[in-house]
Amino acid sequence: MSNCKIHNVRFYKPKPEAIYCMALNKSSKKLAVSRADTSIEIWNLMHTPFIERTIPSMHDNYSIEDIVWSKDKLFSVGLQGFLIEYDLYSLTRKNMMAVTGEAAFCLDVNKDNTSVAVGTEQGYLNIFSIQDDEILFSKFLDKQEGRILCLKYDPSSKYIVSGSVDAIRVWDVNSGHALHKMTTGRSEANKVTVVWCLHVLQDLTIISGDSRGKLTFWDGKIGSQIESYQSHKADILALCVSEDEKSLYCAGTDPNIVNYVEVNVKEGNQKWVKNIQRKVHDHDVRSLVLYDNKLYSGGIDGYLACSYYPPKTLIKYPPILQNPCVTVCSKSRFILLRYAKHLEVWSLGKSADVENNSGLLPLATEPKHLLTLNRTVKSDDGRDVAEGIICCSLSSNGKWIVFSTDTVLRLFHFNYNEGETPELVPVDNLPDECSVSVQAVFTENSSQMILAPRGGNIQVYDLREGTPILAFTIPTQQSIKDTITFLTVSSCGQFLVAADPQSRIVVWYIKQGKWNLQCQLPVYNSPPTAMGIEANSRGLVVVYADHKIIEYDFASKAYTKFSKSLSQNHPKSWPNRLFAVRNITFDPRSKNVTILHDDSNIVVIDQTKVG
Repeated sequence: MSNCKIHNVRFYKPKPEAIYCMALNKSSKKLAVSRADTSIEIWNLMHTPFIERTIPSMHDNYSIEDIVWSKDKLFSVGLQGFLIEYDLYSLTRKNMMAVTGEAAFCLDVNKDNTSVAVGTEQGYLNIFSIQDDEILFSKFLDKQEGRILCLKYDPSSKYIVSGSVDAIRVWDVNSGHALHKMTTGRSEANKVTVVWCLHVLQDLTIISGDSRGKLTFWDGKIGSQIESYQSHKADILALCVSEDEKSLYCAGTDPNIVNYVEVNVKEGNQKWVKNIQRKVHDHDVRSLVLYDNKLYSGGIDGYLACSYYPPKTLIKYPPILQNPCVTVCSKSRFILLRYAKHLEVWSLGKSADVENNSGLLPLATEPKHLLTLNRTVKSDDGRDVAEGIICCSLSSNGKWIVFSTDTVLRLFHFNYNEGETPELVPVDNLPDECSVSVQAVFTENSSQMILAPRGGNIQVYDLREGTPILAFTIPTQQSIKDTITFLTVSSCGQFLVAADPQSRIVVWYIKQGKWNLQCQLPVYNSPPTAMGIEANSRGLVVVYADHKIIEYDFASKAYTKFSKSLSQNHPKSWPNRLFAVRNITFDPRSKNVTILHDDSNIVVIDQTKVG
């Protein structure tokens, strides 16, 4: 491999956002992760876990206290007092329903996915009916004293168990009345006990975790306590139970994750006993999910941790934004850094020319921060609040910046000469078609902007006149069925590639100013995690979540010989790597070199040494 310059970017420091709650969709193998900034990440767990799509934070959705799946529908509740359904295609809200009882802290869906229950500040249990395209209020149960902080349907969906201050209640859904009230007791007379989390087993055994650090088992049929364990030193905030209901995990303010298992004792009776303890996080654990014998945990430190045994394994996925979060402009030597709610533009430093130096080169010019860009709106109380960024891009000549939030797409003309003050000029009066988008890129010559609007299709805008003019619309309804999560244009500007999480990858080519369908790659059984068009535009390289690598030749419309041989000659450890590939790039001076990277390693593939 030829020598190259590597810029060590020490000035990109995104803030780790705490994980507040998680919800698992077992049928689609998707994990929804809500963070402190109210953004929601959808992780695909089918093979190697990776962020499939992200719903950005919204200024009026300032709190997410709990989330839950109902089939492929995702719901949340928060302090603003609304039940919200999300549109995973357009990455925004789909439906909103006000709940009775002010702020909402918890929710759960029944076994048949026909009803969702919401617990509120004033003690109301709201029941909503889930329809195909809407949510309808059904009823609310008898008002209780004090707020409802957690709730669960029992497996039969006939009962709801709710947890609050000093008490757990069992409700009959049909009658709306409380059947049992079980008091938790207090460790100190003047200090209330808060029930933070619940789970209900098939035999109506209730498991609760509370602010005393106690894990308690209750008989929900008669409303009495079975047994209690001083599991933690402080609040238990989360617990989860295995599918066979023989094992459970709990954690909280005391971040140790403790496992309890059910064992047989004398005369065929069962008893829960403490098994193992894991030290995975250093701060509060807010949520636990058990899937496929793997425990996913998240909390204040922002890391999504996956631990399992055997073999004893711990994987911690760092709180890094979904790609693309960095755009490098080689011509202008600018770099665009995307954060959750703002953008930064930096000029790269320059190194002194030193011959035969294999170490770090001294910088003759330091990197310079040129611009911070965001969009603020007024909140209900009159404060300026920054909106979450869905996508952004910077043209290769550094003259154009585009970004989209949940409410608007903005385009700017950027001027900067060394030694001068950067100038940012907003482009007003954008065409009506130029709307909120999920992906955005510029062509290499910076003459066109390509957008993937929220509603579908792909739009190509001409920038030669200084303002965007819609030049062409590429229909995608027949070829791409899901959200466009990848949008890449070749360096020659002749090829455009788009892909969705269902592994539909489509290539277009330009001829006489119009984009025409070149080919559609075979649909693979794993979603793509990274793709890149080779520098000479001879083909496309794609890496999937199961670490399969393919190279597709545009001219022959077929996989290359290298692609076929790579699947048989890669290292044996390659398919078992713990992190998904995030990005693909190429060495412009060596057509045989492909560079991949994930969250922990940079991998170099030299085609001359494969096969």
